[in-house]
Amino acid sequence: MIPDDDQLRALVARPGESLNVEIKRWLDPSVPMAASKIVKAAFALRNRNGGFLVIGFDDATLQPDIANEPSDIRAKYHQDDIQGLISRYANEPFEVHVALSEREGRVFPVISVPQGVRVPVAVKTSLIDAGSKLLEVGDVYFRTLAANGMPSTAKARPQDWRDILDICFDNREADIGRFLRRQLAGGDLTNLVAALGGRPTQPVDKLRERCAAILSGGEASFGKATAERGLDAHEQTLLDGLTWEVALAIDPAKAGALPDRNFFSAFAASNPKYTGWPVWLDARAMTDERSRPVVRSGAWEALIIAPSEHMANRLEFFRVDPKGDFYLRRLLQDDAVPKRIEPGTRFDPVLMIYRVSEAIAVGLAVAKGLGWDETATLGFMFRWRKLRGRRLDSWANPIIYIPGGGPTQQDEVTTFIEVPLATAPGAIASLVEAATRELFVTFDGTTLSKETYEDQARRLLERRLGP
Repeated sequence: MIPDDDQLRALVARPGESLNVEIKRWLDPSVPMAASKIVKAAFALRNRNGGFLVIGFDDATLQPDIANEPSDIRAKYHQDDIQGLISRYANEPFEVHVALSEREGRVFPVISVPQGVRVPVAVKTSLIDAGSKLLEVGDVYFRTLAANGMPSTAKARPQDWRDILDICFDNREADIGRFLRRQLAGGDLTNLVAALGGRPTQPVDKLRERCAAILSGGEASFGKATAERGLDAHEQTLLDGLTWEVALAIDPAKAGALPDRNFFSAFAASNPKYTGWPVWLDARAMTDERSRPVVRSGAWEALIIAPSEHMANRLEFFRVDPKGDFYLRRLLQDDAVPKRIEPGTRFDPVLMIYRVSEAIAVGLAVAKGLGWDETATLGFMFRWRKLRGRRLDSWANPIIYIPGGGPTQQDEVTTFIEVPLATAPGAIASLVEAATRELFVTFDGTTLSKETYEDQARRLLERRLGP
């Protein structure tokens, strides 16, 4: 897994721990104790289906660990040496990627651990130093949530094995699912699903109505938040840009759940962070304190406004309610980089596949992380605004050919899908297709191939958005 530059920059610009991201102070890989910590973290991330180990930050304050910064970072964190360390102790070999990302003139190692684990990784060789056993044969490490919602690396407990095995089975199932979908391309899978004892996903009025209410309430809360903040002239223009909204409702709802700190910590830690700026971003450490989440009317809310001369403009709002209602409003990239693409003219379908794939995958991960039973069902409602006059154009990914379409004459599109919590990652591409085909067809009747959905959704889920 080679992450894209934006994600690497984000990991050191806004460090934060989650089930798929671990933060460590400076460690010397040549020292046995430090080496064991790197191995444990990498194994735990692999068994959690991939993620990142970020070195050089205090995991409590999330500030750079300047006092312990070594002088020869590039030598200590050489790709071959770190890969050799992991391979020496892993019973199931896997590749890692070491990158150095800069922040304020300093470099920080980011060790990327790929997803796709099919057999849990365990320690194959003990590591003993001065009579102390730092690694023991057979130990399996995993990223888990403590009672206060904080993630940590530890030996797998009995209650962790269900999650570990589910991850391994999901990855095996993804391979089988890709094979079946390709063999049955163009066919109606509804009868096949029924024959295999499953059930096709069908819209549920209750979930649809909840999602519609979340969209309406989220829009109202966004209006109140912007009015309270007070936008300057430039920020005000961002309100007229291409907007994407997500409403997620989890059934059954958790009546009486409180928006305490433990809830938000667990919510943030459950986000796999597939991109450098993930959906439902953990904004607790934002430099601008006005962008940090606060509790209002029984839910956490955050309004993030970050105009930029060199990067993408940001205008984002979210609202997360512990009973199972989640809202996101985002200015899309097509109108956020005016020096690169003229606002109001283009709509990148590949970027949209990434965004919807991420929303579905994060929704599933969050529902599991917050303790919903596997029989739960998720409803997703997506809404796009300010579409009229745009043409389809994979401008951010020109190497990926998408037949152009448009200009669309429709200004707004809303879609809805229902997703069982037991959905395997390999099925996400077909869900993205169901959520976006009504959107893309407004661009002069454009439809995208199943292969396009499969390939691009997999790139997102495998964190392969880089060149």
